[in-house]
Amino acid sequence: MAPAFKEWRVITEALGSGGQIIILRKGGIAEGRAGFRIEAERFWLFPTQFHAQREKTKPDAAKWLTPVSAAPAPAAITLRYFADIVQTFFLTRWEDVAALDPFHVWTKSAVREKFEWDQPPGLHVLVVRVHRLHEPVTVSLTPAMGGCKSWVSVPCAFEATPSSPVLDDHTFASQLASLERVLSRPLSPPSHT
Repeated sequence: MAPAFKEWRVITEALGSGGQIIILRKGGIAEGRAGFRIEAERFWLFPTQFHAQREKTKPDAAKWLTPVSAAPAPAAITLRYFADIVQTFFLTRWEDVAALDPFHVWTKSAVREKFEWDQPPGLHVLVVRVHRLHEPVTVSLTPAMGGCKSWVSVPCAFEATPSSPVLDDHTFASQLASLERVLSRPLSPPSHT
């Protein structure tokens, strides 16, 4: 079993297309008072279908949106991407979080809602290098994968199928440098590929 990170489908596609290299997270309701914790340095991106993705993302994100179906929940999910964490932060000042606006597709109001949800105010920022599988992998959904939580396990090894970084080294380094200027701290790419 391998770790998988549940994220809105639109955000998963933005990450998988190189449209952003950060994930903002406060925590899932099922994570309780302990809140969000990083459980793995490498993880599958597990896309979820959330009814308000269109309203909570910028107009530019529309190219990654898929219609929400009224059909019964699917029995399987397709994994196309995995991510390596480059750096993580917990930002407690709204000004610092707001400065990240050019680096993601969430609306300002959606980010503010995440920031202010529960105590203390703040957001985890995960800077990630995303890899695209050459051939997607489909896994059956289980009850343990349901619910409002950030992490689940999937029966899929990272080495089982070839992959390539979504962004080439130069483009990724350029985006890291832009983030460094905003965050005022050095970032370095992961040592494994």
